[in-house]
Amino acid sequence: LAEPRRPGDQDEAAALAVLAEVLGNGLTSVLAQELRVKEDFALDVGAYYGDLALDRTTFGVYVTPNPGVTLAEAEARMDQVIADFLATGVDPELLERIKTRLRAAEIYARDNIGGRARQIGAALTTGLDVEDVRAWPEALAAVTAEDVMAAAHEVFRPEASVTGWLRGTGEGVEPGEVVFDDTEVSGQ
Repeated sequence: LAEPRRPGDQDEAAALAVLAEVLGNGLTSVLAQELRVKEDFALDVGAYYGDLALDRTTFGVYVTPNPGVTLAEAEARMDQVIADFLATGVDPELLERIKTRLRAAEIYARDNIGGRARQIGAALTTGLDVEDVRAWPEALAAVTAEDVMAAAHEVFRPEASVTGWLRGTGEGVEPGEVVFDDTEVSGQ
């Protein structure tokens, strides 16, 4: 669970957005480097954050293991990478590359008038205003390594997390069935 962007105060949300990029967006992210590049353990990894919401929102991470790797092994390895990240912190060079990429994406987004209108419309539906939309790139640019780590420690709390395993057929599960590991469900 995570806080969304709030009118006039988007600092926490900006740190969460950058954290999602650091952990799981692209091949240079922490999860991809550990689980795909160094170990060839996973087919796919990622992190996401739903910054536009009326109420608490979701910060999530995922791993799709290579064939032969069990879901329990994948979950344990992903949890270990996150624990290591929480212990060591964010690489300053990776953080700067991500912030540069976010700035570039914002500049390119200005060329798409339809996309910009949707961006503003979505923000307005959650209580933000046009000034908040204009201020978002600056909020992202102002995020520090300390902000990213504070956000990480806030969202990676066992009492506020849920783990879901999506299994295919052939593993004793009916097609389309979703199985949740309720050992981490907190009742929230």
